[in-house]
Amino acid sequence: MAADTDKKTYPRLPAKNWWTLRERFKQTMPSRVDADYLQSILGLTSTASAGNLMGPLRSMGLIDDKGAPTDRALDWRHDETYKAVCEAILTEVYPDSLRSAFPNPSDSSTGVASWFARNTGSGQGAATGMAALFILLSAGDPSSTANGSKPSSPREPRVSTSRKATPKVEPAVTTTKTTPPATTRDRDVPSLNINVQVHISPDASADQIDQIFKSMAEHLYAR
Repeated sequence: MAADTDKKTYPRLPAKNWWTLRERFKQTMPSRVDADYLQSILGLTSTASAGNLMGPLRSMGLIDDKGAPTDRALDWRHDETYKAVCEAILTEVYPDSLRSAFPNPSDSSTGVASWFARNTGSGQGAATGMAALFILLSAGDPSSTANGSKPSSPREPRVSTSRKATPKVEPAVTTTKTTPPATTRDRDVPSLNINVQVHISPDASADQIDQIFKSMAEHLYAR
């Protein structure tokens, strides 16, 4: 039983709260962080739930015992120094055995959560919360968003679908000259037959098809 009382706990801070608080620090650095401040900017339902976040912020060195933001919190705000801050927190708060066992914890989230459950005696919910923060710190990626995802990579420009391009029409005209029998009265007048083949894209709309045949009538039949 004595071993259970010696088990250490680790900070828990939801990713959404982590990114929201960092974004607020970027805008205006508060002179003091307390439960009321956290409840206000994080939209928490109770002062008690906000107060539960004070301990993790202290243990990670982002605020001091009086709630004042530290120099680490100043560096935490900037993308250039964000990763270094995360590495410092990992070194100070988490044991080498954990970091060595899971060099890429995002690939072994279940194993990380099991480690916290085993070494802290916490339930699944608490262990999962500790694991999530450890994985977030290990990533050290300031480009993540409040929901833990990353911005999508730039894509190639897309052609607007509001107006379809006119389909390519390639008419094939075949001209055949036939000579009537010598016995006919009009043997000296040649007869001309024209065959027109129109290839229309399957993506063409009804309006576009009508326009194609209207144009043919104007140019071929002078209508």
